[in-house]
Amino acid sequence: MARLWLCLLILAVLFSPAAPRETKRAEIWAEPPAPTEYHLLMLTCEVIGDPGPQEFLWEKKGSPVPLQKGPDSVLLIPYFNDTHLGTYTCTATSLQGRAVASYTLWTDDLVNSVFVFPQESKTAHVQVTAKLKQPLDNFTLCLRSFTDLKRPYSLFSYATKKQSNEILLFKPGPGQYELSVGDKPLFFTVPISLGDSEHVCVSWESSTGIVGFWFNGKPWPRKGLQKGYVVGVPASIVLGQDQDSFGGDFEAQQSFVGEISSVYMWNTGISNSGVVSAMYDNPEQTPIFGWRNFPYKIVGEVYLKP
Repeated sequence: MARLWLCLLILAVLFSPAAPRETKRAEIWAEPPAPTEYHLLMLTCEVIGDPGPQEFLWEKKGSPVPLQKGPDSVLLIPYFNDTHLGTYTCTATSLQGRAVASYTLWTDDLVNSVFVFPQESKTAHVQVTAKLKQPLDNFTLCLRSFTDLKRPYSLFSYATKKQSNEILLFKPGPGQYELSVGDKPLFFTVPISLGDSEHVCVSWESSTGIVGFWFNGKPWPRKGLQKGYVVGVPASIVLGQDQDSFGGDFEAQQSFVGEISSVYMWNTGISNSGVVSAMYDNPEQTPIFGWRNFPYKIVGEVYLKP
């Protein structure tokens, strides 16, 4: 009898359904890449090499119950705030196996702070670490700068491996701004205001090529540039230097000296009221990244100061 029970036990183990092994790789990515408080946030669980995961289990560390379970790979957070901070886990299960990914939600609010670039340099810069997933057929960029430089300098540089000047916000000299999209430049003339901070916003849309420009909250006449172009990804995004190759080849004579703050970028256009809201660090629309939660890495002699 004992042998019979042993045989039955072995057969039960051999033929019972086993839990799927962790044989696949997954990752969680956020949209926008740097969430802004009180705006919509979407977390997507992407399984690499599996065309059809059947079930996604979303959990948060410290929560006693799952957040979501079912066929939906997306977890929506309609009104992101401090209560949502923490580590999230997605477990994706299919006939091909099981994959687990985790993601930590954080905030780094830089309001009332500035990046200080104290001197000319061929290395010092701020790297924006947000990872963009989709190419841009629209964008808006806003920032504030404070300097007494009279020579040319770069404020914002967005480079891909194919094109170093995908997006470049540059000042050739006092009273002039240059926006380049796909290495094609466009110029705007503004009042000379050495010793005063300057807030600028630029927007561009692929379908028409129309470029909008705002100086200290005031709109300038719109112009046209690169109709039909698409800004590529992945990108290297830098403050304070002009990239002549992906992530590097800086020139000291084009480096920024002074203060930069209130940096925002959107994958949409912007209204006049949206520009004013950005000036006061209270964005109306959800940015890709922005000053209320800024993803950055300082390289060289740059300081974050109140």
